[in-house]
Amino acid sequence: MNNEIYTIEAKLIRETEKSFYLDCEGDYAWFPKSQVEFNENKEELKAPLWLLKEKFPETIF
Repeated sequence: MNNEIYTIEAKLIRETEKSFYLDCEGDYAWFPKSQVEFNENKEELKAPLWLLKEKFPETIF
């Protein structure tokens, strides 16, 4: 499994205790807080490549 980390643009829509619901460059998805790093001020999401491919299978990373 590829553990490479990618940074993408993301805006917070909603948050729960364990997850973020984000607008990632026009695509919306839930991300577990345990798997990602989200910076609301910079509007950046750092996530493993495998997770981004799972959430956005149509996107080429």
